[in-house]
Order: sequence, then structure tokens, then C-alpha cells
Amino acid sequence: MKFIYFAIASALAIAPAYAHSDTKPRHGGQVVEVGETAFELVRAPAGVSLYVRDDGDEVPPESMSGKLFVTLGTKKSEIPLVAAKGNQLLAAGAKIPGGARVDVLVINNATKARQSATFMIK
Repeated sequence: MKFIYFAIASALAIAPAYAHSDTKPRHGGQVVEVGETAFELVRAPAGVSLYVRDDGDEVPPESMSGKLFVTLGTKKSEIPLVAAKGNQLLAAGAKIPGGARVDVLVINNATKARQSATFMIK
């Protein structure tokens, strides 16, 4: 009987651990995972994009609304996000400087559930 417990414990100990979502950037940005949701923040000349995946699946932007709260030193700003294509929320024309802290708030439009993430911009 002890052997069976030992065998089960050994199997569990050597089994690889898998994350719920893929934390590899798909759009060249920074990725933060919160629970089963992965947020990718991308800074580009045209603005700032936030891509959302839940348990590895793209979340349609029409089902969400969101905001970015940017803090750099004592300066704070709030930037609204609008639905774009794929799983992208967009803040057209927005600029986020290096060294800033970006708090993201995403709201499910149907359930009003809120989820947040924090990025430290490199």
C-alpha cells in the first residue's frame, strides 16, 4: 500500500506544470497573466493596443470596454480603450513613456465583471 502512495506522489511530483494561458507575446508587447487571462500591452507609433486572451482563446473586443491608468512620477492620466479588430482594444494616438506604470481595467459589458492588470513599462 505504501508503494502505491509513493508511486502516485512520484508521478505528481515529476509531472510538468502547465500555465492556463500562453505568456509569449503575440504582437510584440509585454504580457501579464492574471489567473487564466493574459493581457498584452503594445506601444506603437499609432497608439497603444491591449490584446486579451482568456484560457488561451481570444476575447472579442465588442464584449469588453476598458481604460488605461498611466502613472509616471507624480503625473497621472486616464486613457479610454475602444474595440478594434480580433482581440484588440485600442487607444489611438496614445503614448506611454518608458518607466511608466500602467494599470489596466477591463470590464465585461454583459456581466459587468471587472479584471485588472499592472504593467511596468520597460
